[in-house]
Amino acid sequence: MPEPRMYTKPFVLTSIAYLCFFTSISAYNLLPLYLQSRGAQVGEIGTIMAMYSAAAILAQGGTGYILDRGWRKACLLGAAGLLMAVAIGFSVTTRVGWPMYALRFFQGIGFAVYMTSSMTMVAEFAPPSRRAEAVGIYASGGLVAVALGPAVGELIIGSAGFSAFFMTTVCVSAVTLVLAGLVPTPAAVPVARPAWLGWQGWAPYLPFLLPAFQYGLANVIVFVFLPPFARALQLPRVGPFYIAYTGAAILVRFVGGGLADRISRAQIIVPALGGMAAGILLSSALNSTWLLVLIGLLNGTGQGFAMPAANALAFERAPHGRRGQALAFYTGANLLGATVGASGFGWLAEAFGYRPAFIVASGLLAIGTYAFWRKHN
Repeated sequence: MPEPRMYTKPFVLTSIAYLCFFTSISAYNLLPLYLQSRGAQVGEIGTIMAMYSAAAILAQGGTGYILDRGWRKACLLGAAGLLMAVAIGFSVTTRVGWPMYALRFFQGIGFAVYMTSSMTMVAEFAPPSRRAEAVGIYASGGLVAVALGPAVGELIIGSAGFSAFFMTTVCVSAVTLVLAGLVPTPAAVPVARPAWLGWQGWAPYLPFLLPAFQYGLANVIVFVFLPPFARALQLPRVGPFYIAYTGAAILVRFVGGGLADRISRAQIIVPALGGMAAGILLSSALNSTWLLVLIGLLNGTGQGFAMPAANALAFERAPHGRRGQALAFYTGANLLGATVGASGFGWLAEAFGYRPAFIVASGLLAIGTYAFWRKHN
């Protein structure tokens, strides 16, 4: 039988809209530069930026509930509109005060709602036999955007200033909103609310969230802490790490993205997480650019395989009628892993140094990978 078609109009529209959405969001990694230019202290900058993650985690539960009521398209449009309004708010806010905290908080809500609703819709649009491959291709837009948003934003700030930067994000957010409006509503919309699920109903599902937590933890460790460690070692450049990571993650999704649809999801997730743990262990021995590239290849390949397979697994193992909530919990687990990694590893490195901290982190990731393997072996 011929393979079911994956590149349908709904899938392509949702993927392009996601690329625009993530490009605009990623550009705000440069927001600390603006805050600094307005006289914000380091503590203020950190707190303002942290409002985003706090809001994104808090918003997950409510987002999943609304999605499971059949409001996929409404959530997508509402989040896109909110992000455009936030971008406009930043463009007219010139003082560091409560509006900055509020804008960053609402930006986190917009991110959480858009991300979860978009991911749910893509998983529904994809043929079941190619779901992991579809999620991988779709999410490649996020990898491109992580590089594209800050790079273009930095050029705009340097040549035209912050006002032009914010107005550009407004325009990109507007394009996202238009594209989101063109995405058709998924055909299968639940008409009745399933019975209430308490702790006992969700407990069997929790192990499927572990990979999301794991690769969220691993990603933030290498992205946030590997560059300053490399600088401290006086390595000439850290750029090769980002190139190796992004190139490997995108390549495996296009070349090997369908592998998780042909064998079990766990057979892909376990070695992928193991590769990321190995990459972080190698970080403890960093002493050259070629090792930096190898770490990028290991972690990029691991993330490229783990994310789509774990996402598809979480979607498929969701309790009946709870796919929206399940993917909200999945996204929340990933954000929680990133938050724990950013704060926990920072304190660990400050207390004991980078090399011991990387060893401890790799050990924790290895334990998590083993626990997932035992559960699914």
